[in-house]
Amino acid sequence: MTLHRRNRILLLFALIFVFAVPAVAQARIVACRSDPVVILSNGTILDLSAEVSTLLLNVEQVHYELHVPVGVTAIAWIHTPAWLTSQETFTIIADQQPNTYAASSRAITKDGDATVTTHFLLLSLLGVKLDYDAASGPENVPIWVRVAHTKTFLGLF
Repeated sequence: MTLHRRNRILLLFALIFVFAVPAVAQARIVACRSDPVVILSNGTILDLSAEVSTLLLNVEQVHYELHVPVGVTAIAWIHTPAWLTSQETFTIIADQQPNTYAASSRAITKDGDATVTTHFLLLSLLGVKLDYDAASGPENVPIWVRVAHTKTFLGLF
C-alpha cells in the first residue's frame, strides 16, 4: 500500500470519526471553548481544546503548538466550526520520541485577563482513548500538556 493511499484511508476513517462525534464549540456566560482536531499520518487523532474564561466575542486568537514524533505529519486539521470571530492557528514540530506528544495553547483576548485550560486527548484511529492531560494558566502564556501511549494492536492503537 502506498503512503499516499494509506494517508487517504486514514483521513477517511478520521473524518468518519470526527463527524460521528458532535463538535464542541460552546459559548457559555463566562467561558468559551476552542476544540480543533488534528489527524496525523500515523493514524493518531489529537483532540485539543482551550477553554477560555471569557465570552466568545472577546477571544481574538488561540494558537496551538504541537510536538509529534519524528517522521509524523499532520494530514488534516479540523477547526472549531462556530469560531467566526476568532482565529485558531497551529504550529507542528516533529521532534518527539515515538508515541509521545506535547501541545500548548496560548489564547489572546480583548480584555487580557482570561484564564485558559488546555485539554489534550490522544485517540487511536478507531476512537479509542489512549491518554489525556489538562493544565490551566493565564492567557497569552503557553499552557503545556503531554500525552503518550505504549500499547499497540495491529498498529491501529
